[in-house]
Amino acid sequence: MIGAFISLVSSAVSTVGKALVTGATKLLEVAGKNLETIVNVIEIVGKVLDVIGQNENVDELGAKAMQSEKTPEDFDKISEYIEHLKNDVELDIDKFDNAKVEDKFARKAIGATIVSKGIEAKKDVLIPMEFWKEVTKQEMNSTEIDKTIDIFKNNNMENKFSEYMNGKLEYKDEVKVGKMIIEMYRELEPNMTIEQIEDKVMRMEAKN
Repeated sequence: MIGAFISLVSSAVSTVGKALVTGATKLLEVAGKNLETIVNVIEIVGKVLDVIGQNENVDELGAKAMQSEKTPEDFDKISEYIEHLKNDVELDIDKFDNAKVEDKFARKAIGATIVSKGIEAKKDVLIPMEFWKEVTKQEMNSTEIDKTIDIFKNNNMENKFSEYMNGKLEYKDEVKVGKMIIEMYRELEPNMTIEQIEDKVMRMEAKN
């Protein structure tokens, strides 16, 4: 079924542009049956960081992107593209309400990709789709997610949170990332002891 959704998204390249198709396809591949949960997390973080408004959602954003004659490549910033979708594209309500299952998944993946790219622009850092899958699995809140994005940026490291949690980093990087995450939780949870924080991180690792 996911293969059918990926094919549909890929066919939308002329409508939404190559960058969004590439991102949405990757999201579908990574998320699998957990797409809806992961998309919800991206949407929540997008709202917290003011990438989209509190009353906006990824489904409508994705649907508008599929309606629009413009793509992100037509704008200097992803935020300008989001504003274009918000202000210049009127949602086809009938088409939206009566969409086929594959169209619903496609617009959800495209909308989430738009928001993810908006978050990347806001934080000025690349965020792999695997990151969103991992923070969703870990049931992290928006503050934890925001801080996790920041620690990699502040340490001039590629975001390898997923690789760390799945034990796929080389020893040197594993030690460095582990220390970064522990320090992050020391800041977020000042009432926890270092032993409690280390135990928390170990429990997170054990989920994989």
